Amino acid sequence: MTTLASNNRDMGIYLHIPFCRQKCTYCDFAAYQNLEDYYDAYVAALLDEVRIWCEMYPESTTIPVDTIYFGGGTPTELSIVQLEKILKTLDVYFPLQNVRQVSIEANPHNLTTSYLSDLYALGCNRISFGVQTFNDRLLHMIHRNHIGREAVDTIYQAYEAGFTNINLDLMYALPSQTLVDIESSVHTAVTLPIHHISIYGLQVEPTTQLAYAIKQGQLTLPEEEVEMAMYDYLVSTLPEVGFNRYEVANFAKEGYVSHHNLRYWHYKEYLGFGVGAHSFYNHYRRANHAYVIPYIKAVEQSVLPIKTEEYIDRQRDKEDYCFLHLRTTTGIYASDFEDRFGLSLEEEYGVVIRGLMDKGLLTSKDNRYYMTDEGFVHGNYVFAQFIK
Repeated sequence: MTTLASNNRDMGIYLHIPFCRQKCTYCDFAAYQNLEDYYDAYVAALLDEVRIWCEMYPESTTIPVDTIYFGGGTPTELSIVQLEKILKTLDVYFPLQNVRQVSIEANPHNLTTSYLSDLYALGCNRISFGVQTFNDRLLHMIHRNHIGREAVDTIYQAYEAGFTNINLDLMYALPSQTLVDIESSVHTAVTLPIHHISIYGLQVEPTTQLAYAIKQGQLTLPEEEVEMAMYDYLVSTLPEVGFNRYEVANFAKEGYVSHHNLRYWHYKEYLGFGVGAHSFYNHYRRANHAYVIPYIKAVEQSVLPIKTEEYIDRQRDKEDYCFLHLRTTTGIYASDFEDRFGLSLEEEYGVVIRGLMDKGLLTSKDNRYYMTDEGFVHGNYVFAQFIK
């Protein structure tokens, strides 16, 4: 088994805030509306979970923290006081002196300049807005509670509040969405003071309201060739306007990558706290309870709210390392693979790599292997070749 202990070892911390003012029809994440009465109890439980973890795994408290990420749900549903309590608790238990990025996800709806300024003053230096589209008809259809103009105004407010690292999410292949809609949203986005764009093709999850509406014939998805035209437009246009692709779905101006998300793709450790949060630590992947009440009750009994736990053996270790690195445009460095696992990439995956290169899905340069443009289109197929 490879060891994760090294002088370069650091940690990311993810904090899940599962509350939304209004849940989107496509969402199957651990996110819930109409739970305002539980906000205080949830924050208290989250702080207790951090304490319990650190008491059970004290060695983790010695690892320098590199990134902190508030995800959701909608973390900005919490008050500044509640968010400050969370950050102060982390500071009690973890070495935060070298944290380089504190990210928070936000809904553009009803955010004031005062709130955004206070967020920045807390130490949040990156903010990510779930815009999805600037088209009001589409926003209403997917149950977003903001309008396009509000998203524009809020992004400017965030910039004026001090944020110089701003992301927005855009979705494509939404029901009734057209290529013109995508072009319009991109044209609006690139006029804003943003530094990063994430693009997500709609995934219709079977338990969502959206899946039900499609099944009932109330909504119709774009044809496959229209979806591909949207994708092609996004991945070709964003680099032309200064947003360079560095991962399957992520584009950034120079120096503005999401360092926390890069931890996932670079196969580095992170701890997750909160409902539905995931961790990867000391060769174990863990996932918390996905529902608020069971989560709170577990923590109240001084029990870690872990729902599943999986040990990552050597074979799975190599597989995860390869397909996660291949999500990035950097890909896999053969020398890094050998340093980590004590064997050559060619020895372990040479046949797979040559087969993918013959298909035009993988290429190589300077001792690294990475996906071609066509490889990104067929990423799931490429990833699967590294899994035995």
